[in-house]
Amino acid sequence: MVSALLVLTTYPLHLNQLIRPVRQGPGSHPLTASCVLLLGMALLAKRGSWQGLLLAMLALLLCLAQLLLPSEAALSALVPFKAELASINQLGRPVSFGFHSAFCLGAAAAGVLAYHRFLPRISQLFALLSFAVPQVAMTSYAFGLERFYGEMSVTTVLMATPLSVAVLLKSAHRGGVRAILSPWAGGRVARVQLLLGMAIPFLLGLFLVNTAKKAPDVSVGPLIVSVSQAMAMLIATSAILYEQMDRGRRNYHRQLERLATWDPLTGAFNRYALERRAEVELARSRRHCHPLAVLIVDADHFKRINDTHGHGTGDKVLSRLALLLQSHSRREDVVARWGGEEFVLLLPDIPARNAVAVAQKMREAIANADFTDLAERLEVTISVGAAELSAKESISDLLRRADMALYQAKDGGRNKVCKASPLGAPMPA
Repeated sequence: MVSALLVLTTYPLHLNQLIRPVRQGPGSHPLTASCVLLLGMALLAKRGSWQGLLLAMLALLLCLAQLLLPSEAALSALVPFKAELASINQLGRPVSFGFHSAFCLGAAAAGVLAYHRFLPRISQLFALLSFAVPQVAMTSYAFGLERFYGEMSVTTVLMATPLSVAVLLKSAHRGGVRAILSPWAGGRVARVQLLLGMAIPFLLGLFLVNTAKKAPDVSVGPLIVSVSQAMAMLIATSAILYEQMDRGRRNYHRQLERLATWDPLTGAFNRYALERRAEVELARSRRHCHPLAVLIVDADHFKRINDTHGHGTGDKVLSRLALLLQSHSRREDVVARWGGEEFVLLLPDIPARNAVAVAQKMREAIANADFTDLAERLEVTISVGAAELSAKESISDLLRRADMALYQAKDGGRNKVCKASPLGAPMPA
């Protein structure tokens, strides 16, 4: 809008260099600046207001009249600064409200109308059409192709380009502009691709135009090579960006998986992870007729440890217990914190008698371990209940039998390992 006001003020001041920056080139017509001014004020108006709609409609009617009427006579009465315009026209090429300018500003006016009618995607479509015209003109001026930029002057380009961008940004919260401006990975990739997709063809075109001027016969070869290299560069850049995005997604997924499956205090699996793994091992045991054993481990007198030495020491005891249990387990075994001071060990391919032997080794190792670095005269023992999976038994039933065996060990004086009775057999008194 400021640039339009500047152009309008140059006519009474006779600043021909701003009206026609390129000698004998096209100039910016007063009606062009008037349309830009109307559309700028329409964008500043409150969305959906009648003032904004009226201003945009006036600009659209001016552009349609120029595009559809056979001559400029119908618009001559609306042209400001007629005397100044006539004097400028006598000095060189006549300054007119050309087809390109009318089409560009007409599309921008339709975009502003769609914006005020709460149609953001249609507004963006017309804004892109409007932006394409000054983009062609900018490319033409950069390449020195006079026939290409046609009737649009540099000053008009500098007025129309920000106007088109402003119409786009007015509806940036919806549609394609929102996706491009998104702070997430997809938006970042889209912005890089958009930048490369506009910059690479422009630079290639500049190179090819200069090559064609110097050696017209060799311009086809560089064209093929340049286009193929540009495509390869764009694909490679997209691949790098997508790989970086996917690597971040994978790392985030691994972090979420760890949070979902690991106990943060002890570093052992949590209850959710144990239940998932138990269902897998149950299916494998049924399919291959392999044994499956479970140990439930409970720290003896753990409440006394917390009350005597504090909860901080109790947490360290649990972490040490988890490390000791893991160090006496196989790679395929699962050590999980079940809750509180209880741990559950899932032992695939181990029958009950071997599971009891493993539990005894763990019990002895923990009873003989030195915990005095955590608290003075601190001794820790465990009680263990062991059970082997029976035919047609569920994991919950297996854990229930192991838990009953754990209670036997506690009732028997703690620091013991007890084996669960087979399914269906009465529990010992």
